[in-house]
Amino acid sequence: MSVLNILFVGSDEVARSIAKKSDSRDVDNYIYKDLKEDSSFSTISILRPINYPDKPKPFFASLTVSDFGIIEINKIDAAFGEAIVSMACAGIKDGFVIVNPTEGEWVDDSQVKTLLQQAGLSNWKFIENEGIIIREKLITILNKIKPQDEPGFVVAVDQAFTVKGVGLVAIGHVQSGTLNKHSEVIFAGSEGSAVARSLQVMDLDVDVANVGDRVGLALRTGGSFRDDLLGRGSILADTTDRFEIQKKSNFKIEKAAFQKHDLVDGDVIHLCADFQFIVGRVVNVGNVIDVEWDSPIVINKSSKRNPLIVQLEANPRIMGFAKFK
Repeated sequence: MSVLNILFVGSDEVARSIAKKSDSRDVDNYIYKDLKEDSSFSTISILRPINYPDKPKPFFASLTVSDFGIIEINKIDAAFGEAIVSMACAGIKDGFVIVNPTEGEWVDDSQVKTLLQQAGLSNWKFIENEGIIIREKLITILNKIKPQDEPGFVVAVDQAFTVKGVGLVAIGHVQSGTLNKHSEVIFAGSEGSAVARSLQVMDLDVDVANVGDRVGLALRTGGSFRDDLLGRGSILADTTDRFEIQKKSNFKIEKAAFQKHDLVDGDVIHLCADFQFIVGRVVNVGNVIDVEWDSPIVINKSSKRNPLIVQLEANPRIMGFAKFK
């Protein structure tokens, strides 16, 4: 079972034309299951941050778990520019652009193409605003995804809560590897371990969750495992070798296209990676940038996605992505 996680910037109407709405919090989720002859299925999962660009955090968080992008363009403005450079920084090199001008607006396709190229998204394609056509194209891409045989697993947690009669439940995305039922689970930043008593993907009980899956884990904990610390941004893995915890970091930054501001001593920034959105302060800018974080960050060593550096007062707010030392 393969899954294609798509970050969608656009209207609820267009998203609904592609897939069925299934969940809504700060990010709307739309699902389409492509059934196979053997009764298995692959999944298109669309993530649509609500109230972007006014509320940027859900957008940046969604970037950290997405493999493909779709942007509906109503007009060319600063929000469009920020969206495309953020996609590029996150490494989302493939996507679709839907030109759908609002009444009284006009969008120049050639200007859009130039901006995409300048942002680093030259592989993105224009596509007409027809849900069935978009879905068929996405299914073609989905069917080309090859199963990955990686040892171990890393799960980025989106939420955690206690269910009566079940116990502690964590919901998150499998960022790498394969998670099996009854696997031992290490929580970055906590001593002890837990066991995955059961797994659910797409509301179905499963024995295995693969990379890209949004999985629910019912955890059996004990001893020094810190249930109270588990929540959005937590990292679960099979071993401590999968991650590194840092309270202070130094890194080089690959600057975002269109970003004119340079970081200076004293700047407040955010690290956005694996659902983490951690505040830090720049303490020195030299050959590398030294940062002290308000709370420890967890670097996922197996991540294929770039850790983003965001400054909420900048324009665009995406500064670039970090290359940790």
